[in-house]
Amino acid sequence: MTVKILSIGLRGVEGYRVQVEVQEVPGIAAMVIVGLPDASVKEAKERVLASLYAFGCDFFDKRLVVHLSPPERKKHSPMFDLAMAIGILKAMGKLTAPVSPDAAFLGSLSLDGAIQPVDGMLPAILAAKKLGFQKVYLPYDPTLPFHHLKDLDCIFVQTLEETVQYLQGQRVLSLSPAFRTPEIIDSPRKHHRDFQSIIGHHQAKRALEIAAAGGHNVLMVGPPGCGKSLLAETFPTILPSLTHDAQLEVISLYQLAGEKIENGHPPFRHPHHSASSVSLTSFRKKSPTSKRSESGR
Repeated sequence: MTVKILSIGLRGVEGYRVQVEVQEVPGIAAMVIVGLPDASVKEAKERVLASLYAFGCDFFDKRLVVHLSPPERKKHSPMFDLAMAIGILKAMGKLTAPVSPDAAFLGSLSLDGAIQPVDGMLPAILAAKKLGFQKVYLPYDPTLPFHHLKDLDCIFVQTLEETVQYLQGQRVLSLSPAFRTPEIIDSPRKHHRDFQSIIGHHQAKRALEIAAAGGHNVLMVGPPGCGKSLLAETFPTILPSLTHDAQLEVISLYQLAGEKIENGHPPFRHPHHSASSVSLTSFRKKSPTSKRSESGR
C-alpha cells in the first residue's frame, strides 16, 4: 500500500504542494529517495532512519521507496524529513491513526528524533495557507510571526514521538506561553540621515513624497553626485510602517537569506553600482577564507 503525506516545497519564496509517497517494495534492504532530490534531501535518508531507530522502530530489513511528487521539480532543503518519517511509520503500520489530507508536515529531523526548523519555514507556511491547508505540523521558531497567520492551525511539535502520539490521540498539544511570539515592535526609526534634513532638491523631494503617499515605484536617473543615493537612503524615513502582509513578505526574504528584520519599517538596501545581475538576484554566503583573502588584497 502506498502512503501519501503532504509537505511544502519552495522555489525561491514561492511554495508548491509536495506529495511524499512511501511504499515497501521487494528487494535488498534500503531506503531510496526519488523525485529530483538535491544533496540535502538525499541525506535525509540517514537522518530519518536514525530518528526512527531512536523512536524504537527498526526498518533496516525493509526496502522503502520514497517518492517526492511532482517529480519534475528539484527538491531542496531538509524540510521534508518529518513528512518522510510520518509516511514510513504509516506504511509500516506503526502509525494507525488517519492523517488528514489538509495537513502539511514541515521540519528537519535530528538523529535523536528532535524536530528542528530550517531556512524558509515562513514562506512554506504562507504557501500552505494559500494552497488551502488547514493544519501545519512544524517545530516552533521564536523568530517567526505566527500571530499574523490566520485561518491556519500551526501545531508545534518538538519530537517525532510527540507528533505520533498527537496523531494517535495520546497527547494534547497546547500553545504554551513559551510559544507566544511577540508582535514586531514598531520601534523608532534609526537612520543616520533624515529626509527633512536635505537642503534643496525640491522637485525630487516632492516626487518622493507623492510616491510615498501613493505607494508608487520610483526610478531615479542622473549624473554621479547629484543626490540620488542621498534621496534613496532617506526615503524610508517618510514611508509608513509595513502592513502585516508586507511584513510577512519581507521576513520571508530575510529568512531565506539567513537574516532577520527587527522592526516593522521598510528596509533599505544599498547595493554597489558595480553589482552584477547575479549578485542582485541570488544569495551566497562568503566563507571565512574568502573574507581573509579579500582583506589581504
